Amino acid sequence: MKKSVVILIGIIYVAAIAVVSFFGLQFKVFNEVIPVERIEILNEGLKDSESWGKYVVIYADENGEYRYKIDYRVYPDNATDAEVSFTYDDTKGYVTVDETGLVIFTSPGMVKVFIIAKDGTGTQTTLTIIAK
Repeated sequence: MKKSVVILIGIIYVAAIAVVSFFGLQFKVFNEVIPVERIEILNEGLKDSESWGKYVVIYADENGEYRYKIDYRVYPDNATDAEVSFTYDDTKGYVTVDETGLVIFTSPGMVKVFIIAKDGTGTQTTLTIIAK
């Protein structure tokens, strides 16, 4: 009886070592939330100003329209909720910004667009667009 108990304990010990070796001791965190750390504007030709921050000047195209598409990137790449919203002073009446970052002016003017992470972290960046 005692000999079989010792053998059984030995088998369990060897099996435990094999299982730990195969699966490892790492644990995985499920439902881990990775927050947005920063938002970078990728458009070329941006300038910096103390009063406006990052800004760009645009001119009317051949159709007389003022359009500008804001290209951006959210960091880190594996953020849980990488969606952003675009907010601006929509009382001006001569500019609209859609959910993709397309800015359309109906006449020359200026608007400051805030790109805000939707994950609740408050991470944001701004871009001032001047249509001449």
